[in-house]
Amino acid sequence: MQNPYAAEQIHDIVREGLAQVLGTGVDEITADATLVGDLGAESLDLVEFRFEMETKLGVTLPKSNVLDQLANALGGSERLYDERGGITELAADVLRRSAFGYSVEQVHAGQRPHEVAAAATSAHWAAFTHAIFDHLPEQCTECGADKAELAASGKAICAGCGAALEAATGDEVMAEGVRAALAAVGDAQPVG
Repeated sequence: MQNPYAAEQIHDIVREGLAQVLGTGVDEITADATLVGDLGAESLDLVEFRFEMETKLGVTLPKSNVLDQLANALGGSERLYDERGGITELAADVLRRSAFGYSVEQVHAGQRPHEVAAAATSAHWAAFTHAIFDHLPEQCTECGADKAELAASGKAICAGCGAALEAATGDEVMAEGVRAALAAVGDAQPVG
């Protein structure tokens, strides 16, 4: 089924959720403001934000991160970190190709994992959340319809019968993205 959300709609929802959790105005949450450095988000704020988004949208955001998924795909983390603990160019390339949409300026070889996490913005979370909705089932399991729409609650439902639609989980979307990124850089690895 086609994603019932426009990318801008998801970004507005993410910004509203962050504003609520952080106690700031929505206008302060710009696309390039980092959640940690610019907006002062702490780990508990991000946990609460995840819960709010999952509840509002009816999706499951990832419980792991891209580097964890990449280590899993490669069978270990040896190729992800340099001798100083910074990420390698391979890791940076996969992060830039991920659904989060990091730029070269935001993520580069040599950064430490906590610096990568600190580079996250509302735009990154909106892009990834939007990508989850790109992974709705092909057809409704209740009636076989192939069109999705948004319920008044903001959750994706079948346009034919109104049944709730379950998208792939954030971890599934992330793992698929990591495999695709590795293939794109010519480093496809068998996954256990």
